[in-house]
Amino acid sequence: MTCLANSFPRFLAVGSIGFVVDAGVLWVLVTLGGDAYLSRGLSFAMAMSVTWALNRRWTFRGARRTALHREYAAYALVQGIGTAINFAVYALMLALLGTGPTAAVVALACGSSVALAVNYIGLKHAVFRPAAPQDA
Repeated sequence: MTCLANSFPRFLAVGSIGFVVDAGVLWVLVTLGGDAYLSRGLSFAMAMSVTWALNRRWTFRGARRTALHREYAAYALVQGIGTAINFAVYALMLALLGTGPTAAVVALACGSSVALAVNYIGLKHAVFRPAAPQDA
């Protein structure tokens, strides 16, 4: 099996690390009085950078490589689409649960779960495509 054949379990593991970063930063910011919506922007940016590095090095390590800035931009675009879905669910859950720290983390978990498939498919097929046989 190729490195990319094992990518989904690795994607889930990296996503779990990203969730911990995202939820941890969100929890701290909201606990310190930050707005649950604005704090989500900062927590997402931090988690996205962590997951990009881990996905690049481990999850999709057999992928074709492009310049780092182009790859990061493509990664951010795909993540942005997933995040739009994630944030819509997050906002809906906050409307139902309130905006305290625990509600924010629960809402984040719901949004992340819904956006998972969109992110994986986009990353695998648009950002980290398999290397051509001569590149491998």
